[in-house]
Amino acid sequence: MTEDTIGAPNDAVSLFRERAVRAEAALEQAQLEIDALRGGDTQTGHDTTVLAELAETLRWNDAPHSLRLVLPLARVIRWVSRRVSGLLHGPLAASDGPAGSPRSSLGKRVAVRGYTLTRPLALPIAIRLHSLLSRLLERESIVAQRRAAATSFAATADAELLRSIEAAMLTLALQPRVGRP
Repeated sequence: MTEDTIGAPNDAVSLFRERAVRAEAALEQAQLEIDALRGGDTQTGHDTTVLAELAETLRWNDAPHSLRLVLPLARVIRWVSRRVSGLLHGPLAASDGPAGSPRSSLGKRVAVRGYTLTRPLALPIAIRLHSLLSRLLERESIVAQRRAAATSFAATADAELLRSIEAAMLTLALQPRVGRP
């Protein structure tokens, strides 16, 4: 083996190691920038406190402007959902549990209750409407097929009529005129 072939793999390995060191340095730099943006470990504890308070009270004075615009609406929605929940499930459901307590969705509960109340009436009506609409669609498709067939037959008949008239005129034009100069 020559010097060039022996040196080539070593150059590739050293190039790979150099790139790996650069990548690790870039990764460490990016991690430092992320930590600086977060404010370090002390800031994440503060953020957790602020977010817990935000989730519980829906108030945050230092929030971005777009979030401050939405928070009053969120408070109204929470207030209404608690009142409706109290009406549907009695006073025990209206009392608030801890911030992370699992509750089923208000919309889901209302929809299920509404469906169970209206099912005896709504289900037969829905079945009849479905069968009526499917029959109407079948009739419409049959009528459309008949129209298409009639249109294509009329177009074919018109074309045949034109060809026969043209043939008759050509025949008459080629016949010698009897008795005329």
